[in-house]
Amino acid sequence: MADYYRILDVERDASRDEIKRAFRRLARESHPDANPDDPTAEARFRQVAEAYEVLSDPERRARYDRGETLDPGAFFQGAGSLDDLLRSVFGDGSIFGSSARDPRVNRGRDVRVNLVLTLEEAAFGVERSVVFRTALTCEPCGGSGSGDGAGLQACRVCGGSGQVRMARRSVFGSLMTLTTCRSCRGDGSVLANPCRSCRGEGIREGEKTVQVDIPAGVEAGNRLRLPTRGEAGRRGAVAGDLYVDLVIEPHPVFERDGDDLISEVSVGVAAAALGTHVDVPLLDGGSHRIRIPAGSQHGEVIRVAGKGITRLRTSRRGDLYLRVKVVVPTRLSRTQRKLMRQFADAGGEELL
Repeated sequence: MADYYRILDVERDASRDEIKRAFRRLARESHPDANPDDPTAEARFRQVAEAYEVLSDPERRARYDRGETLDPGAFFQGAGSLDDLLRSVFGDGSIFGSSARDPRVNRGRDVRVNLVLTLEEAAFGVERSVVFRTALTCEPCGGSGSGDGAGLQACRVCGGSGQVRMARRSVFGSLMTLTTCRSCRGDGSVLANPCRSCRGEGIREGEKTVQVDIPAGVEAGNRLRLPTRGEAGRRGAVAGDLYVDLVIEPHPVFERDGDDLISEVSVGVAAAALGTHVDVPLLDGGSHRIRIPAGSQHGEVIRVAGKGITRLRTSRRGDLYLRVKVVVPTRLSRTQRKLMRQFADAGGEELL
């Protein structure tokens, strides 16, 4: 006997709701209408339906779990016909569609765009605009699709239901499915006088500009969602959403590490040895004076608190970390060479 749990891809202790969800998914995937070029689709669909009929019935499932033999000829008979089974799961036997009048059918598509920011813009926030081509509301008809305001009339093909019932013969009986009416595209109604500009769609392709408020502290890879700012919906339906994926340009001076910034501060040999004060640039403009302690080594890090990136959705900021870069001169004057040799002799260093 077939392993019904494996066929539905569920555990042996799966609940009835889990079994039903698995069947809904697999029925759509294996239905012959979804696989018109696959001669084995009907057999797979029957197997999935058979597994569900057994596991969804507590008595049959218990017998199956005990290892009892079930009569396959008893499946999909009488009150337990395949058509009734599909109707009990999908409602009115429709596998592929929701209600024909579901407003989501005409909803505009979502749009995704990339927006390149500088590190300064990402750190402290900015308002930018994005421009993209998409479906816009038709201006002549205001998005209604109607050319003279006559409005809608019931579709003659589907009688206003938005769906057409189709019966298909198969090796295991008649399959009754509901498909979206091609004439009205599932709306159940058609325009009496379509707008000539948009041909009754209520939308036309064009260029759209959207202002985007970038909050301070965003990072590369963050995605902003702007509801209803995407593609316009057909015939006045809700517009899709706009998704803005953020890309941040490399900075010539600063590296980012979360909310912190990393940079370098260059000092000469004498300054590193004896200590000094240096003005370092800041990301938000201006400079900040820091102290280089005497004896600072190349690669040491100095922390400057509160001079990093603004933390997302707060007013606090990360820190700035400065790596000390001790710069060794490559060309020395006679005086400098003499003094350096005296320094080396005092320290017992051997020179060339």
